[in-house]
Amino acid sequence: MKIKKLPDEVINKIAAGEVVERPSSVLKELIENSLDAGASQIEIYIEKGGKRLIAVKDNGEGISGEDIVNAVSRFATSKIRTEEDLFYITTYGFRGEALSSISSVSKFRLLSRTIDEPIGNEILIEGGRIKSLTEKGSPIGTLVEVKDLFYNVPVRQKFLKTERTELVHILDVFTKYVLKHPEKHFRIFIDGKEYYNLHPSNLKERISFILPEDVVKELVEIDYENSLGRVYGYIAPGKDTKKSYLYINGRPVKNHLIYKQLKKSLGNSFYLLFIELPPYFVDHNVHPSKLEVKFRKEAPVVNLIKGAIDEGLNPFKKVTVSYQETLKQEVSTYNSDKKGKFEVIGQVEDTFLIAYYSGELYIIDQHVAHERVIYETLINRYIEKGNIPSQKLIVPIPLKFAPDQIAKLINLKKKLESIGYRLRIEEPIIFLEGIPSDTSLEAAEETLREIIESGDIYISVEDVFSMIACKQSVTAGDRLNTEKAKALLEMWIKTNNPNLCPHGRPIYYKISLDEIKKAVGRK
Repeated sequence: MKIKKLPDEVINKIAAGEVVERPSSVLKELIENSLDAGASQIEIYIEKGGKRLIAVKDNGEGISGEDIVNAVSRFATSKIRTEEDLFYITTYGFRGEALSSISSVSKFRLLSRTIDEPIGNEILIEGGRIKSLTEKGSPIGTLVEVKDLFYNVPVRQKFLKTERTELVHILDVFTKYVLKHPEKHFRIFIDGKEYYNLHPSNLKERISFILPEDVVKELVEIDYENSLGRVYGYIAPGKDTKKSYLYINGRPVKNHLIYKQLKKSLGNSFYLLFIELPPYFVDHNVHPSKLEVKFRKEAPVVNLIKGAIDEGLNPFKKVTVSYQETLKQEVSTYNSDKKGKFEVIGQVEDTFLIAYYSGELYIIDQHVAHERVIYETLINRYIEKGNIPSQKLIVPIPLKFAPDQIAKLINLKKKLESIGYRLRIEEPIIFLEGIPSDTSLEAAEETLREIIESGDIYISVEDVFSMIACKQSVTAGDRLNTEKAKALLEMWIKTNNPNLCPHGRPIYYKISLDEIKKAVGRK
């Protein structure tokens, strides 16, 4: 079969498939173009979940008459000039594909005018073919209308979901950009009705319009900087909204490395975080829609995030010293003058420790609090010495695994030995000859089996420590006397992240005395 070059019409549709997945993809590209054009006001019009119409109108700098055809051509952009520019990206729409791709699978209209032109210019395109190009009256800025998306690609049109589902995706895109740009005026109309009218404000105010009130009340501000970059934004410990927001250099993106670290540090808690890194450090060219990024080096990015969360999420960091004295005090009746003191009150169902601090009652899961203590003890010792000492077993323990599991163990042997395990392999038997110091034999053996029997090819030192901590800590049902409870809480409040266990579960639930007074009618 002879090889032939594809027609331009087919090429454009293939390119459109990479950039335009659904109506929300179109909205994303059009909003980014408006932002890159310096718009301070952006209006959005949606009909039938975006299947009938997606329109974006802005007051940006506009497109001149001589550039309007280039604007809808493939690989035409004002954002980059040289190959080097690809590695120093500071704008949204730098690939030069969006308008070309969108116009090839829709009935497309672009009307625009610059400040230097007395009249605007309008271009109409259907299925990638220019139907007309005329002068037309227009305010300064740009209007893009996208009608009947995928009308000429029925296979793609068939894969679109219901109007309601597509609208959910559209509102998700809208939310991402209005949160990033609280200084902009955004309006969105859905099927003729105004849905949001968000006037310029600060980030906290913008969040209050978008997120549920119970989440807004729990927001903790993050602002951390080191030699690599900066992390700022908000988190709501213990509040799971099923949706969080991550931005790198102003762009909403995905990155599994960062997701994994945030999951480890925050569990399912809500976060809205902006990460600023040197442009050369970030590669936005991984995905055609620029949704995913890679980093020149991963470890410094992880350290930046860990530093931000550790500093921002520790509500006890600034007052830890005072606890050492207050924990020794006998519990007495509540007195509003005792703000700043931390008092252990007791234990409930041999599972939860109850404590009072600064006008709030803390209900603390003893198991996960102890997990956090053990985990950080292991981590800190490992960081300080580069390894965990091993305690030799008097009698080695034979363990039998499948051949593929032994192969995995051989790959992990060096890492496991750095944290205190000593293993002698005589296939098909593995002899456990040493375990991490200050770890029970039961916890060490169960952890080793869990590692080998899991399907994970790679496992981190942190993962191993979190497994050990889980198996070594007190459990629900363990009765703690007053001294043991106080000792555990004293160690817990000194940890770097007293909010979450190593697996991401919340350690405590708190309720203010003011809420309790209100509930029982006491002023």
